[in-house]
Amino acid sequence: MPARLLQELTQLAARTEGLEWFAPRMQDLPLLDAEPRQLPVCTRISKLLPAAALASRPGPSVSAGTLPVVKALIAALPRLKWQQTYTKADGFSRNWLDNYGWVNLISPEGLYHSNEMRLSIGYWGAGQHYTEHSHAPEETYLILAGQARFHSQGRPPRDAIPGDTIHHALHQKHAIDMVPGPLLAAAFWRGEDLLRKSDLGARK
Repeated sequence: MPARLLQELTQLAARTEGLEWFAPRMQDLPLLDAEPRQLPVCTRISKLLPAAALASRPGPSVSAGTLPVVKALIAALPRLKWQQTYTKADGFSRNWLDNYGWVNLISPEGLYHSNEMRLSIGYWGAGQHYTEHSHAPEETYLILAGQARFHSQGRPPRDAIPGDTIHHALHQKHAIDMVPGPLLAAAFWRGEDLLRKSDLGARK
């Protein structure tokens, strides 16, 4: 099932402007032995799509282009290792943490191994604020489901919906408001320090 998820993401990346560099590098990658791990967000992700969307057609929270990826992700949930970068020690509440999680599909330590890139899929609950942060790799978010408002240094706020991409240059500060949320997004990284924790700004 993770193979289908990777296949759907590769096909979506190949036809998405700004992700052309990643698509060919997402093929023929070695599969690593990663012990599956569940988080509270897995239940939330499994309920992202109404029955009609799971069957055949998109709804208000997902686009026709991203629907196959979301369906493949839901099918693969039990096989994936869900993680959290942050803890209560970073200033995040228990409620915030229970509505947040991500999985490394591709990375130096991901389910599929690559030293060139990192591809993570993250979920944040409705109404959450992902505080300002930055990191060495450049990043392109691809919205898979839901909607959020992105605050990127040097640019006006932008509301993003399924199929949209948001690019951040290396060390460019950015934050996200999950309004109306929730948000399910793939984050494509390339550059140095692919596994280093992001530098956090002020928290709300």
